[in-house]
Amino acid sequence: MRSNGRPVMLASKLPPNLLSLSDRGGCTLVGCPECGVWRSIKRSMITPHRGPNVPGADAWPAEFRPPAPWCPGSGQRVKVDLTYEEWRARLAEASREAGQRRRTRVIPRPKPPSAPPVHQLAVAR
Repeated sequence: MRSNGRPVMLASKLPPNLLSLSDRGGCTLVGCPECGVWRSIKRSMITPHRGPNVPGADAWPAEFRPPAPWCPGSGQRVKVDLTYEEWRARLAEASREAGQRRRTRVIPRPKPPSAPPVHQLAVAR
């Protein structure tokens, strides 16, 4: 697996909801910056994966359909510079902040008048 040539992403710069660390030092997951798919980190890089489907490929029969191209986020270098406790504290702070937001107020709109039935339209003429 080769790097995609982009600069290294620091885990501390990512939003905490796009990163998943294990307290036992297991598999680290990260959301791909291009397509949003959750992928594991191997050798400090996002594992290779296919991107979204090829446009217009649905018109082809299944056996002749071209494969989806590789996602540009494959092979992105990621440096995990957070401990599990730091990441967990950032995640708790972000969820607390999201819980304090107020919802938007729904403004009810008047319903348009309904059209009279068809049999009444013929009588009115």
